[in-house]
Amino acid sequence: MKKLVWGKCFFFGSVLLLLLAIYIAARHEAIWRNDMLNCSTKAIMHFEDTETESVNVNIHFSFNADNKGSIVVEGYSDSAAGWLYLQRYVQFDYTSKRISPGTRYYRINRWVASKSSIDQSPDVIFDYFMREMSDSHDGLLLAVEQINPRTVLLSSINSPLYICTLKPGAAR
Repeated sequence: MKKLVWGKCFFFGSVLLLLLAIYIAARHEAIWRNDMLNCSTKAIMHFEDTETESVNVNIHFSFNADNKGSIVVEGYSDSAAGWLYLQRYVQFDYTSKRISPGTRYYRINRWVASKSSIDQSPDVIFDYFMREMSDSHDGLLLAVEQINPRTVLLSSINSPLYICTLKPGAAR
């Protein structure tokens, strides 16, 4: 009798483990099936004058299905002008390429930035921020590597690394 009970437990445990493995594999594949990405991160950066030229911002990355994307940068800048609110919108076109099961490259072809009406920060501070991401408007290559089902690592040759949290319910 004990053998029968243990045999059933082993069987159901094995089936449950197999179903869990299939679910995780399907979820991982669904995450990387298309090139959409929506995530948020936080950045604190210091620039040329590390005492007074810095930003403390939240960054929201969106790569949409139509090869259009956006970056929203909001927070505060510190400069000779003082501690001021910063809110910028960056629109861009991109292409993407899957490099491995857990890595995708996004090539941003060009971008256009605009300033919100309540943004009081100097343009030069935001320019410093964008230069950390890329050296020009002609291109930016972001590598996105999945760390876990809710987090990705964004990096480029010129940018710092960002741990970016996927937005709840956002398609990836």
